[in-house]
Amino acid sequence: MSLRRRLALAFLLLAASLGSLEAVLGYWSFRNLVERDIQGDLVEVTERVKRSLALTPSGPRLAQGEIFGVHYVFGFRLLEGGEAVLEGGFQPREGEAWRTVTTTWQGYTLEVSLRVEEYRRALAAYLQAALLPLAPLVGLAGLLGLYLAARLTRPLALLGQALDHLSRLRFPKPLPEPPEPELARPVRAFNRVVRAVRMALERERAFTRHASHELRTPLAVLQAQVEALKGGYLPPEKALPEMERALSRVRATLAGLLDLARMQEDLNPLELGDFLRARLPQEVVAKLPGEEVWVLAHEGLLERALENLLENARVHGEPPVEVGLEAGEKEVRLWVRDHGPGVPDPLLSRLGEPFLPQAKGTGLGLALVRLVAAWLGGRVAWENAAPGLRAVLTLPRWRDVDAA
Repeated sequence: MSLRRRLALAFLLLAASLGSLEAVLGYWSFRNLVERDIQGDLVEVTERVKRSLALTPSGPRLAQGEIFGVHYVFGFRLLEGGEAVLEGGFQPREGEAWRTVTTTWQGYTLEVSLRVEEYRRALAAYLQAALLPLAPLVGLAGLLGLYLAARLTRPLALLGQALDHLSRLRFPKPLPEPPEPELARPVRAFNRVVRAVRMALERERAFTRHASHELRTPLAVLQAQVEALKGGYLPPEKALPEMERALSRVRATLAGLLDLARMQEDLNPLELGDFLRARLPQEVVAKLPGEEVWVLAHEGLLERALENLLENARVHGEPPVEVGLEAGEKEVRLWVRDHGPGVPDPLLSRLGEPFLPQAKGTGLGLALVRLVAAWLGGRVAWENAAPGLRAVLTLPRWRDVDAA
């Protein structure tokens, strides 16, 4: 049986049990009340009969015959030695509901019988009134249980489908977070796992693709220079500078590729204002807010991303270099701006792609910035600031400071 049906059945059984328990307790309470009324009425009728009896020389007689005019349906027998010496009222008949009480009076045995048909009908009417709405209420509870079970299990069903897609490396879209915190937490964790797996796979593919692409040229240069040296076609003073440039390019490429491959997965609360004040060089113009701005980030990777943005502004732009921090309700904008010539508009959307043909370097530094932003749940964009180029790193704002 599926979890959805189990939850619906459990809700149905719970509603049926509670409804039945309420009906049973109500019937038991009403029955006790009726029993007390019957006992009280029997006592009252018996006292009426005793007050109406009188002893005469010829035997016991009724002194007041109007006692049978009350609303009770009852009868009595006065026994002496097991035989009736006086009777009155209605006597019990077979098939009718009567209650009899026996007491003594002036040496006689007095039996008083009270008809309790009305009490029985009242109990039956109460039981019917309690049980009739129970069935539709239980049915309504079952429908409500089905709805709640479907609502509660839908995120789990979506999570199962997404896990099946993820097992086949078909990355699903981020799942919507349900309002229930207990269900939202695993869904949120799954979305982070999908993002981490996607980025890990992209890093692996990028490392292989970029390594084979970018290392091929300097290695070919090194091989050609070594062969030229061996053959005596070039003097060492001409071959060594080319070899040094090729080795420098290999070293820079490997450093960038390793940075892309070493993305760590532990995130901690980080206050960006103190983070920037401790790392910005003196020549950089800082524009920071007075309030604390918290994000969830990896300090080392965020520092490397900041260094790459500053290095790109120094190398390809002109001073002064400015760094600003803007805090919104849900997002934080960290931007770095230079005052250089900027970048042609068609290339703005491609910044952050490794090994752009128009780029002066490998482009791995800005690629690292883009990957760090995506890994932290944010994004990075470049825009011409006229003059200069502005890189804007947008991250989700984290407000649970007390849990830090």
